[in-house]
Amino acid sequence: MRGYRPAWIQLNREQADSESALSHIPFAMTAEVGQIVELTCHYIYEVEVVSRYGWYKQGVGEAPKAIDISSSNGAGGKFISKKGNSKNILILEIRNVQANDSGSYYCVQKASYAPLQKAATLLVGDSSTNKTAVLIFVPQEEGNSRETVPLVCLVSGLSSNRIAIFWNISGLVTEGSCDPGTLEEDETYSITSQIMVSMDMWRNGDLCTCIVQLGSPNKNSTKSVLFPKAAETRTGWCSRALPAFITVLVVLVLLLILLSIWICKGGRAGKWDNESQNENFSLRETKQRQGRNERQTGNHRQVQTQKLHDGALRSQGGPLYASLDLAALEKRSKKKAGRR
Repeated sequence: MRGYRPAWIQLNREQADSESALSHIPFAMTAEVGQIVELTCHYIYEVEVVSRYGWYKQGVGEAPKAIDISSSNGAGGKFISKKGNSKNILILEIRNVQANDSGSYYCVQKASYAPLQKAATLLVGDSSTNKTAVLIFVPQEEGNSRETVPLVCLVSGLSSNRIAIFWNISGLVTEGSCDPGTLEEDETYSITSQIMVSMDMWRNGDLCTCIVQLGSPNKNSTKSVLFPKAAETRTGWCSRALPAFITVLVVLVLLLILLSIWICKGGRAGKWDNESQNENFSLRETKQRQGRNERQTGNHRQVQTQKLHDGALRSQGGPLYASLDLAALEKRSKKKAGRR
């Protein structure tokens, strides 16, 4: 009978926005070397006899291989299959885990033709380096007839290909399609994961996050992307208002410059008018002063002349008497001449 596991896991908004919730997403289980881990397989029916179930391990880029549980059971065994606390749970216990125990584990009922049911992905050890980086590639052009949008998450600079990549699309968590990884020239691995997002979700601005589990507990790396128009909207009005603000600022500065020039020209014109008025006033004052001086000089001359005239009339031997004496002298001279 086939088990049940949803392809998508729905998270609420608080979990989707919380980084601490990433370690609780059951797509990958992380452990350090030497620890004991338990991988859980859920069934919709009761697990009665443990020996009727088997376990498979699939390494990166490999086909699933059966795990020999019978030879491992016991006190010193590495793999132990047992029932869980619930009647429909089957557990695989792995002791003293090593890096080569990393992989995907599946459970199956031996007597049925049901397909393998994935239990979990186990990551042992840290696969990150100082070169590790996560990038997301989106389509450059939007196709009108396209119903889905491919998103590709590239993880590079890894020390091994034992990592887990899954996607969180606005609270919907799922695994993408991963390649086994490529060994680069610098001896690091690069791995890609691809997922198809519906055009409606992409255009509505749903947040698409690629989450990478690097092996060590709670050591994750994330990268998010939005539809370009939605990303522009979420960045706020500042980026859109900045050009308009700069334009208004430039216009205001130009207006201030023009106003200053106008004020300076007006001040100079007023100064010139004042200077002209002052010059005209000075000229009028000068002319008036000269006129007053000339009138005063004329009056003074008239007064002096009158004084001299009056003095001459009053003094004896003045011009009148002098002229009379001269006439008398001339008469005497004529008489003397006649006598001769």
